[in-house]
Amino acid sequence: MKKIVALLAALLVSSTLFAQSIPSVAASYRPTLLKRFLTYTTYNSQSSDDMDITPEQIETAKKLFAEIEKFGFQAMLTPHYYIYVAVPSNIDKEIPVLGFSCHYDSTPDINGQNIKAQVIEKYDGKPIVLKNGHVIDFNSDPYLKQMIGKTVVTSDGTTMLSADDKAGVSVMVTLLQTLAEHPQMKHGPLQFVITPNEDVGRSADYIDETPYNPDIAFDFDGGFDGEVVVGNFNAEKVIYQVQGINGHQSHAAHNGYKNAWKPACELGVACARDEWLPNNSDGDQGYAELHHMNMANGKTNLAELDFRLRSFKQQEIEQWKTYAQTQADVIAKKYGVKIERQVFKQYQNVAEHIHPQARQVVERSFARAKVTPRFLEERAGTTASMFVTKGLVGAYTIFTGQNNPHNFTEWLSEEDMFRSYLVAMIMLDEVSKLTATEKTEIARLHPAER
Repeated sequence: MKKIVALLAALLVSSTLFAQSIPSVAASYRPTLLKRFLTYTTYNSQSSDDMDITPEQIETAKKLFAEIEKFGFQAMLTPHYYIYVAVPSNIDKEIPVLGFSCHYDSTPDINGQNIKAQVIEKYDGKPIVLKNGHVIDFNSDPYLKQMIGKTVVTSDGTTMLSADDKAGVSVMVTLLQTLAEHPQMKHGPLQFVITPNEDVGRSADYIDETPYNPDIAFDFDGGFDGEVVVGNFNAEKVIYQVQGINGHQSHAAHNGYKNAWKPACELGVACARDEWLPNNSDGDQGYAELHHMNMANGKTNLAELDFRLRSFKQQEIEQWKTYAQTQADVIAKKYGVKIERQVFKQYQNVAEHIHPQARQVVERSFARAKVTPRFLEERAGTTASMFVTKGLVGAYTIFTGQNNPHNFTEWLSEEDMFRSYLVAMIMLDEVSKLTATEKTEIARLHPAER
């Protein structure tokens, strides 16, 4: 009995000492983290707007999975090339399941083949001149001034760098390696998912192939200098189809012909008021835009209107849909046509679906890592916001050192990538301090309403 008590006491001391030594342990992996990132930039993993998944993404997923599988955790590569990893809890109490996400694809918008990363150690503050006339300097990138004396990574100017999101993938895979090599590191149940197709807005399409369903989650795909995206637009696409009746227009008074386009135009004007247009939207304002109109299935008697709705508050989108449907019913009756509606959720505001302790975990983890958080709201979507449409919990997006993504002048702050990894390590410890009761409620209020 004394031996068991002594062993438990030793384990407790070991885990406590490890928590205190997280910064030094993280520092020992810093060279590995950078080397891993440089390796990943050589993987051509561009996604495509026209393909379900590219051969290059498949090859990248297989390489990453083979690397991760060696760590010994339960891992799976799904039929649509999502990588999922589960790490069991080593704490004798029930705490929230912590989830981490990132994506391995890179944008198809710019050349991403044969990336030749350039490592600039002890940056001297001079303009960074790349090929093809591209320059990175303090005018274009004021944050670069804070990198003097530190390590900066760029492409050679002929391609992007693909730090979006190979920086995040590097952080997550290095964290998995750390967990495998330091079993004394205490944590609750962990779930990791690395997705394809984020840069074409489809990272959640096949997330259901994985068991990923954490209670509290963080997405490592953010910018620089402590950025944390804590809110984003709700986004829906609403399609109205006005169905007229074909017939010879010259005899329309007698043959029942019904034009579809006049009522469609009237509906478009009613539902896309000037004050609702994107041009008049800024800050925390949303918008409702008639994005385009076209003939459905090439038929002149089927007029299709494609509306794009964006708002930080889902309630505002619901109010617009109620208003629009009222207008559609009135116009359909007025012209004797049939008007049908389809609604497609594209992404949702993570702030309306977040774990109540998520911000607390961020604030405490950043403080311990000596990083000042910069809380931002994104007038767009994130991987986490796409996950929410699948019924998953919302997640804040954490900085990874990305600068100028989707650009020939994209660059990485090595220090920020390391600090992101340190924050992730500390998050394991901070979430382990939460209790099971703290995972049952999901906050629904927008940050501005708290």
